[in-house]
Amino acid sequence: MKHMKHMKYRIRIPLTALAIAMLTMSAAAQSKQETEKVTSLDSTVIALAEIWSLDQGVRSDVSLYLENNRKFNLRIDSICFDKAIECIRHFGWVTDLGKYNSTHGYLLQALTAVMLHSPHRLMDGDVYSLLRTEAEAGRLHPEALALFLDKYYVIYQKRSLYGSDFRKFLQPPALNPEDRPLSDSLRRDIGLSPLPDSLFRQP
Repeated sequence: MKHMKHMKYRIRIPLTALAIAMLTMSAAAQSKQETEKVTSLDSTVIALAEIWSLDQGVRSDVSLYLENNRKFNLRIDSICFDKAIECIRHFGWVTDLGKYNSTHGYLLQALTAVMLHSPHRLMDGDVYSLLRTEAEAGRLHPEALALFLDKYYVIYQKRSLYGSDFRKFLQPPALNPEDRPLSDSLRRDIGLSPLPDSLFRQP
């Protein structure tokens, strides 16, 4: 029985190897006439494919995901997050896959999905600094970064500081006026203007 449970945990993971193999062959076929070397773009696509297939592989069957041990699911999210940060350090926040956009454009969702699945990891100083640098460079939109960060505050502190759509999960959804100075400071730090008065609860 224990063996069967472990098999359930692993049933979706082979998608990673499958995706990498398919993308590797695709990359090789498309670039054969141009060069025999694997380009930086090829490497980017393969890295995103590994992240996407692992992150979504455990979620493709909702009933199986819910049945899995919570520690198992969290471990997968942690592995994906580490791989995503490594990808960002090497290639930056990826916004374009060039010749692969038409066939593998969906992989551009990989980094966003991973950030939203592990918002607590964004509180690490090095990670925050990396993502803020990507926002300053124009590769990661500041509003997207605000969304990632705000999910942490909504889930773990039951408050919104960036005014993202996650605030709608709070009751009431309006921001606490006492958080105004902190909210203004945090938003400015990632290149955003302070929120309008209308988003704060009136005293």
